[in-house]
Amino acid sequence: MDAALCSVELLGFAAGMTNLTSSVPQLVSNLRSPDCAARQSPSRNALQCGGNALWLAYGVSVGSLSMTAFSSLGCLMAATLLWQVLKARFRTPPVPA
Repeated sequence: MDAALCSVELLGFAAGMTNLTSSVPQLVSNLRSPDCAARQSPSRNALQCGGNALWLAYGVSVGSLSMTAFSSLGCLMAATLLWQVLKARFRTPPVPA
């Protein structure tokens, strides 16, 4: 691998890490408070997951390790956020004692 390509992949890893870590606070917030998750948009998370799946396909097709790795993780994270939102919206309310 030449130096220019190596630099581009390093830039890709930095961008991917930044993008991926931007969703961590929302994941943690949803785990702590399901009511917070219930107020989020499921369509936004579904679109994010779909977009990351497209980036994954692109990354695989061009052979970019950084794009493949972080779009895979991004898709997984967006799918987890979507699952949290749907679970919170459709959960059964607690039965009074």
